[in-house]
Amino acid sequence: MIETTAWTAALVLLTGVGVVVSGAITSKTVYGETPVVSIPQTRLVAQQPAVPQQRVVKVTTKAHTGVPVEQSLGPPPGPIADVKPTAFAAPEDRYAFLAGVTNYRKPTHDTIAGAQDVQFIRSLLLASGWQAQNIRMVTNSEATGAAVRQGIQWLASVSKPGTFTFFHFSGHVKQEGGHEKLWPYDRDFVPDTFVASTLLQGTGKLWVDIAGCEGGGFIENLPSSRVLVSTSSESTQKSYEFPQWGESVWSGLVYDLGLAQGQADLDKNGVTTVGEALVWGQYYAQAITLRQTPHGRQTPQIAGDPVRGWTLENPPA
Repeated sequence: MIETTAWTAALVLLTGVGVVVSGAITSKTVYGETPVVSIPQTRLVAQQPAVPQQRVVKVTTKAHTGVPVEQSLGPPPGPIADVKPTAFAAPEDRYAFLAGVTNYRKPTHDTIAGAQDVQFIRSLLLASGWQAQNIRMVTNSEATGAAVRQGIQWLASVSKPGTFTFFHFSGHVKQEGGHEKLWPYDRDFVPDTFVASTLLQGTGKLWVDIAGCEGGGFIENLPSSRVLVSTSSESTQKSYEFPQWGESVWSGLVYDLGLAQGQADLDKNGVTTVGEALVWGQYYAQAITLRQTPHGRQTPQIAGDPVRGWTLENPPA
């Protein structure tokens, strides 16, 4: 199905060059129910005044261009007082499991951004000093239900006091029987109960990030003073992808524009914390999708560990 809706917007500068978008935003739903945001036409306007130099992680970024901001959301977020860690995990004590699917086995329709999201995140972790042997990633046909379960079990097994572990999934999510389930390549669904019960066997610091429709359902049992959980939408909402970026709206905002490009540096001190990126991404994900039909906005969810004043270069222990 295809629905179009006109919008009027104020401009947010995400690249230092203002972009005015004209036309309509189109959302399209595929089997697996991942809607797409489309901004068909852009026009450059005058260069804006320079902003303080940001510290940018050297990775190949994809997200660019301005996004429309609905004035009804209120002003963008300002500086936040993130709680800072008292201890940090050394590079050898950081572990990540990343799973993303763009090309699904039929009859499941493909996504635009699943595999590309996690490939970008892996490059960002490596650029931030994480060790390659401590990052496991499965994409597309490798991301079977069995492989996703094994990766989650591995991550829990290495989570000890003094470590930092990170799980990210990008792809379809299935709702069934009152539960949310990760949608792997082969439809061997991984339920939220397995994700929570397995990851909570670990004892070190943990961040779980889900980029998928109805992702908020994974928040139910996971968050704690040790575990930070973020999802791209509420349990009743769809999550969108951004074709122009080749990334999901959530991952593109948090990891690409927010952390890698430093645009979520709310206090302009040259260091973008994960807390800043999450709050910034939460606001702009709603701004981009507010007037989409028929699904409406996506509202990212953030819960758990309040210690968020850290970077990927120095995660907490």
